[in-house]
Amino acid sequence: ILSMSCVTSVDGFLHVLRVPRAQAPTPPPLFMSKLDPSGRGLKRGESNIPGAESDDGGAAAIPLRYLGKGERAIIRPGVIMVAPAHESSHFLMKSAVFVYAMGLDAYGEHVTRGVIVDHPTAFTMGEMAGGGSVVGVLANNILFRGGDAGNDSALLLHSNADIVEKERAGPIGNSGLYEGGLSAAMEAADEGEIDPESCKFFFNYVQFTDNEIENILQMEDTTGDAWCSCEVPADFVLNSDYGRGEAWSYLRNRVKQMIAGAEDDEDE
Repeated sequence: ILSMSCVTSVDGFLHVLRVPRAQAPTPPPLFMSKLDPSGRGLKRGESNIPGAESDDGGAAAIPLRYLGKGERAIIRPGVIMVAPAHESSHFLMKSAVFVYAMGLDAYGEHVTRGVIVDHPTAFTMGEMAGGGSVVGVLANNILFRGGDAGNDSALLLHSNADIVEKERAGPIGNSGLYEGGLSAAMEAADEGEIDPESCKFFFNYVQFTDNEIENILQMEDTTGDAWCSCEVPADFVLNSDYGRGEAWSYLRNRVKQMIAGAEDDEDE
């Protein structure tokens, strides 16, 4: 197992370094677009999603707003993109991707960035941050694999408006989630002012250009299955008990039920 250390950078990311490699360069900042302001095992039948085993499939416990599928899906910061069953890429298959930023990167290209919410690693932040950058209560938080891009950096998402960094003052879309603020989050968690479960760490992220987003939304199979988008409560994104693909499976089932219900209403 490689020894690893972690330091906090000025752009709000935690940069994870593999020893003995030299420190990875700081990833370019993502400027928000003016167009948009805003594998752990389970026994069969068990779920780590509150209310999922109830008669309504968790509809009462987890409000979900369906935002369309395929070319009609709304993609904006704060939504979750849900992969179709036929998605075959290594990181995106059976994935639920929370979109946390859209805008121009340092090279002037408009991109969409997100993190996979249900791909846990076997490590806590304390185990990964050998240099002691994440300490105290939050060191016990599980690290999730956010994607395959990001220069080996870790991203903090949380639901605590009081610990937001000045440059990221606003919430991410309508999600009630915020990015960054590690030092304040560690202090608040240690003082008992915030729940550690209101913070979640992701190693790397997924990134799409506008053309890539357009292409995947057009990938509809013969059954009509395609990428879709929805909005969920902040706690759903921050849930750290997910097994691999668990949020994806739940969201697909909920969306199928909502579409079927809407079609039944039209028939009536």
